[in-house]
Amino acid sequence: MKRAFALSTSLILLMGIEGAAKSWRGIVPLRSTRADVQRVLGPPITGGGTIDLYELEEGHVNVMYAGARCEQGLPADWGNWNVPAGRVVNISISLHVPQPVAKLKIRNLKRYKWYTDASGATYYHDKSQGIEYQVQGDVVTAITYGPSAKDQRLLCRRGQPRLKY
Repeated sequence: MKRAFALSTSLILLMGIEGAAKSWRGIVPLRSTRADVQRVLGPPITGGGTIDLYELEEGHVNVMYAGARCEQGLPADWGNWNVPAGRVVNISISLHVPQPVAKLKIRNLKRYKWYTDASGATYYHDKSQGIEYQVQGDVVTAITYGPSAKDQRLLCRRGQPRLKY
């Protein structure tokens, strides 16, 4: 009996960990709702549609929400998720004070390199955790928390290209 209880408890814990993207302040992409966000951050300075804007001590925060289940006609990482309207798709923080890459202790950052844009900013995307870092020189200027690789099962149409902004 004890063994069965321990096994079922372990399975429940693993199932909870398996599908979750990296959270920010307890807000989890594809799981948290607008109400959850407002409980944590309060009312936005502007929003109400698919994007709410916040001004916090660490920076400008954009919270993007699903407009509808499997919404089409948007970049693949904005729409196309099989989640109810009002679920968080991603959280982007443009830092007021850029942080040295070394201070964030990101292991093997170079292996996550995605692309460098015309301004010289390089984007690193850790797909397993759903985190994207925008790096200018040797400092991180923005961080985006989005769906993880394990969340791909919630995509409505697989194989859609991810747009570079």
